[in-house]
Amino acid sequence: MTRIAARVAGLLCTTIIASPAFAQEAPPSSPSPATTTPPAVAAGAPSDQTDANAIVVTGIRASQAKSIDIKRKADAIVDAITAEDIGKLPDVTITDSLQRIPGIQVQRSAGEGATLNIRGLPQVYTLINGEQYLSPGNLGTAQPNLDDVPAQLLGGVVVYKSEDLRNALSGVSGTVDLRTRRPLDFRNGLTVSGQAEYDRGTQTKGKDYLTSGLVNYRHGNFGALISAAYSKATLGNNYAGWGGGIFGNNDWGGSGQNWIAPHGYETFHREVERRRLGISGAVQWEMVPGLTFTGEGFYTKFIEHDLRAGMNISNRWTGLGWTTPTQSQTTSVNGSNGQPWLDVDQYDLDAWWVNSFSVNRSIHSNSKDFSGELKWDNGGAFTGSVRGIYAKANYLNTNGQVQGDLSNWQYYPDRTFTLFRNPADRTRGTFYPSNIASQYPGRYSNAIVGSNGGRYVNPNPQGYAGDPLLHIDLSNNDVRWSGFNTVLPTVGGLGPGKSLADYMANLGSYTVAAFSSEGNNRNNSDLYALRADGSYDFEKHSDGGLFGFLGRVDFGARASRRKTSIVVYHLFSRLYAGQASDPAGCAVQWKAIDVVLDNTSGCTAGEQVPNPAFNPALPVSAANPQTIFQGYTAWKPTALNQYNNVYFLSDFGSQTKGFPGIWVADPKDFNDPLAFQTRVFGNAFPVIIPGSTYDVTFHDVSFYGNAALHFGDNIKANVGLKAIRTRLNVKQNQTGPTVPYGDTNTDTGDTFTKNSYWDWLPSVNAQWDINRRMKLRAAFAKTMMPLDLGSYGGGLTIATNDAQCDPTKRVATDAPCGQRQVTSASSGGNPFLEPWRATNYDLAFEWYPGRASIVNVGLFKIDIASFVTTQTLNDGQFPDSDGVIRRTVPFTRPVQGRSGKLQGIEAGTKLAFSDLTSPGNFLHNFGIDANFTYAPNKDKSSGRQLDGEYFPFPDNSKFQYNAALWYQDSRLQARIAYNRRSPRLSGRVDGIPIFQDTAQYVDVNVTYALTPNISLYANGSNILGEIEKYYYQFDKKHQQFSSSNQFEPRYSIGLRAKF
Repeated sequence: MTRIAARVAGLLCTTIIASPAFAQEAPPSSPSPATTTPPAVAAGAPSDQTDANAIVVTGIRASQAKSIDIKRKADAIVDAITAEDIGKLPDVTITDSLQRIPGIQVQRSAGEGATLNIRGLPQVYTLINGEQYLSPGNLGTAQPNLDDVPAQLLGGVVVYKSEDLRNALSGVSGTVDLRTRRPLDFRNGLTVSGQAEYDRGTQTKGKDYLTSGLVNYRHGNFGALISAAYSKATLGNNYAGWGGGIFGNNDWGGSGQNWIAPHGYETFHREVERRRLGISGAVQWEMVPGLTFTGEGFYTKFIEHDLRAGMNISNRWTGLGWTTPTQSQTTSVNGSNGQPWLDVDQYDLDAWWVNSFSVNRSIHSNSKDFSGELKWDNGGAFTGSVRGIYAKANYLNTNGQVQGDLSNWQYYPDRTFTLFRNPADRTRGTFYPSNIASQYPGRYSNAIVGSNGGRYVNPNPQGYAGDPLLHIDLSNNDVRWSGFNTVLPTVGGLGPGKSLADYMANLGSYTVAAFSSEGNNRNNSDLYALRADGSYDFEKHSDGGLFGFLGRVDFGARASRRKTSIVVYHLFSRLYAGQASDPAGCAVQWKAIDVVLDNTSGCTAGEQVPNPAFNPALPVSAANPQTIFQGYTAWKPTALNQYNNVYFLSDFGSQTKGFPGIWVADPKDFNDPLAFQTRVFGNAFPVIIPGSTYDVTFHDVSFYGNAALHFGDNIKANVGLKAIRTRLNVKQNQTGPTVPYGDTNTDTGDTFTKNSYWDWLPSVNAQWDINRRMKLRAAFAKTMMPLDLGSYGGGLTIATNDAQCDPTKRVATDAPCGQRQVTSASSGGNPFLEPWRATNYDLAFEWYPGRASIVNVGLFKIDIASFVTTQTLNDGQFPDSDGVIRRTVPFTRPVQGRSGKLQGIEAGTKLAFSDLTSPGNFLHNFGIDANFTYAPNKDKSSGRQLDGEYFPFPDNSKFQYNAALWYQDSRLQARIAYNRRSPRLSGRVDGIPIFQDTAQYVDVNVTYALTPNISLYANGSNILGEIEKYYYQFDKKHQQFSSSNQFEPRYSIGLRAKF
């Protein structure tokens, strides 16, 4: 903290001292009332129609004053962020800005704010201008993901901490309402603004940019607006740590000491390319005095390519015995076998698989939101509105990847896995028909010729032999490798005296192990809603209102239908058309050199070869055949650069040390994996994962009534009730046997289920104006929110691994060599699970020492009556790929959770020292914005950690701090912001929590006004280069490093103009 504070203060002071000061001058502006039918909270553009003699402020101070004014005037407990001028929200994304609000915690993606929760829970609704926003990034989940929303299109955001019944929807822990600008917020005539920005990361060093513009025309009671923003960025996000799944070394059987033994360790150079387009349009027309039509449209398009290239070193799904701790401490907790867990600092690795790995995870999404509203407000007692909305969102998430093997895969006594798997003849490995084998005449592994001319071919003659021995050191909370330069004891394809690093440097030593496209998502959703709202203000007729205490009543109804389709699939290709049992060819997910097309329960492709175990002394019989069937290998030997562009990679970031360079395929080749696979294999098509594919349709009808009461001049309360009827239609897939040559199950049919329920949700928001500067607020509400859609629609998903082929390591329950055997299973959904339900309590104190200043403190408590958690029991019995059930495996399913609790404290201050000091005082132009959140929690329904403590709710930090110091004079504005989150739960393994360690970020912004309408600015994001680190926590004294994400610092310069 001392180091950071010193650097921040120094940077800000240097900026201020080096800049000239000018007398403050600015056009007048003031907040305008909201035009959105409820709630009546404005966060849009300022109006330019103000008294020319008014004392006004602009810039950071004006934005802070407006946010405070929104909070002060709201009936509910809210916080807000606003931009005092077009396109000036100060952070990269809206989520970045929201993290400055007390109680909001964000999770970064490639360094940018992406998902968020409020008060430790992700059960948050997102609205746009008061109605439901259909966000492509979270169609199946509740947690807001605002990656696709350009910040430049918004005038502000309002966050509801307590229930306001006039909102279309309310989350369990809060509601986020995005506010765009509207035409009648502007002055008469034409308003034009634009922004151009150049961005650059310290690692990627790309030429990134952002442009935005707005045109608004207003003529009296008619106005039209259109604004747009487009950005392109390449973000650095290197990774080092585990890969492919986390296990304990005894998870698949074992009785000794326990330690973490992941599937593999990975080191990736990672760059994330993002393109955002947003367009917002609006028309407003006051047709007759008091009757206003507002039509709005909001469009987003988002493209992301998550490009990863590096190395994977793993157990090749063959077993968990490839790691040996060499430096460790014994913890105080034991595993299920009664033996202690070890906190390991260093491992020896028997590297059963060393391969180059390139992955591209791409997202293409778009959303369209349209709204039309008629509002009546002629200044009389009655106001009302009717509004209809239509929204549609599409989300496509695709995966393309290639592995470049360095092994020759031949048999050696010390090798755990080999492609030469026939113990009677170790020269028999990968086998191909004559038309393919003839392409490799110098690589036949024996003289055997199949019945149709097929031959055995060495897959990678220049690869290394045996299993390399490597060492990994995690003790410094990074990944430090050694052993790559050690001469390999077994002579491989490059001859004697060669190390693994020598093979890594030789492009000819790489053969494609597999092409694949897995876990793709194609999600779609549309929404229709119609609502009517009214309000009657009794105080328009008499002082004190009806009965002397009833000031206003609000009432309304809303009906909506939201349909969502979630499709998860792998890409398959048909291989060996005309040479397989299916004339069209065998459908294969993994186009790989370790997949043999001999699964008799499905399609086969191959030919007869001499039986190496034939005994000529015995009669020919079914038990002693002269020939046996040999399946073709799914994919031919392929050089890494045959179908891909390649380059030599040695930059893995600061979190990986001792790692030599490696040849990798360019992951950009997989921007369109369907097109790539069609080009290489001649065809490609999706095969769904039935357990993760479903349709869910919600039909909601709600009614509310609210009474605004007052008791004297100082005590006010809003008391109301909302009734919601939810009807749920779910289509789930029935799951059949495992699909041959793939990692999914057959879809054997559909199940249709209906469910419905009522919720009656009372709400109270009360406030006591202690004096004109102090308020005391209290709130109570019942809340409800549906579960993530997978908890309703998800079906059975079965996980499999290759069966053990080494006869010395096989056990009685293993499937035959070459088959996939079941290791675990999960059932994702149950349509009859209850939604999230909770009771919320709030108590808050607010002190307003000046127009742009506030000090506030609040207590909150959320008693969660129902939610969903998961339960895993060792009771699953499912058939292997040959249709036989051989073992009992862990089976995970959703179960109803009860009795969760979140409670905590929020405290904050926004101070403009101009409110507290006289002009000329050194501090007069400074201000601060600081807050603190304390949110301890326990999830009592999800079991306990090994040390006996309850698990916390996922993604919640117990402590969060925000602090921003700003300066503003007539031309210069500067701001430095600091954000810190304490550890958050990100996952678990065998009762051991996995936490993201404390994370802290520093961002800076400087703006200089060349003229009242033209300004230059510079931004710095994550200027101290924070690295996300994750660890396993065994007990309070023992934590073991798991992985890290290295986010790059980024800087930008830009120009804004307004005419």
